[in-house]
Amino acid sequence: MKIWHYLLIVAAAMLLAGSFFLPNAVAGVTDSNRLDNLVMIDSQSISFDSTPELALPERLALIAKPNTEILPLTTGKVMDIDEAKEKAERELERFLGDSPIRFDFGEYSVTDAAAALVIDSNVPTLNMLFWELVLVDKSQNTVTVTLDDETGIIIKIIYRLGNRDTLMTGTGSSGSHDEAFYATARSLTEMMKEYYGLGVTLADYHFNRSIAYYRADLFGGGRIIPLYGAVRATSFTMNERRTQQGG
Repeated sequence: MKIWHYLLIVAAAMLLAGSFFLPNAVAGVTDSNRLDNLVMIDSQSISFDSTPELALPERLALIAKPNTEILPLTTGKVMDIDEAKEKAERELERFLGDSPIRFDFGEYSVTDAAAALVIDSNVPTLNMLFWELVLVDKSQNTVTVTLDDETGIIIKIIYRLGNRDTLMTGTGSSGSHDEAFYATARSLTEMMKEYYGLGVTLADYHFNRSIAYYRADLFGGGRIIPLYGAVRATSFTMNERRTQQGG
């Protein structure tokens, strides 16, 4: 066999060996470079954009979904903490309006405020930033309000009366008490209708002992958005899913 045959065989063997080991070697160098450049990213560096843009009914529906992930943030995308506090006061005054719900906006404090990102676990592109703030007035009436960071709209409320008074006017028999709870649920429905400017109806109501569970249906964007809540003698909730009876 001629010498060039041997050289050809050796060259082929080297080429074959290189085809096995070269990719691993290159990958090792690449991984090493990536590890050298790896840095920890603060949650504020994470950017989630809602695709498509969420309408108000979708924002209301997302905040009450049970299958969501909540990521705490240090600030919002549109509002900072001071802007969120000012917006919360303005929106609560609009929402409560001339209702019998008592809260003194002349003398109150914000005891807690935090921003967060809520993500639909099944559809991560459905997400939004929100603020949750706790406001307490001089009579210890407390409102925990959730605001959409982008629009500033109220999307959830938890209200607690501070003294021994009651939200209800009905007393005595369970029947009259039930009627008072129903009247309060209807009043909340009217407050939502006025505030959101959407079609709203009291779609379901159930009185169980000392708690009235209600569902207000909002009509907007071609969808029906149910907002669940509960009314007690000294408190009410709006758009808090876990207050739904059996939920």
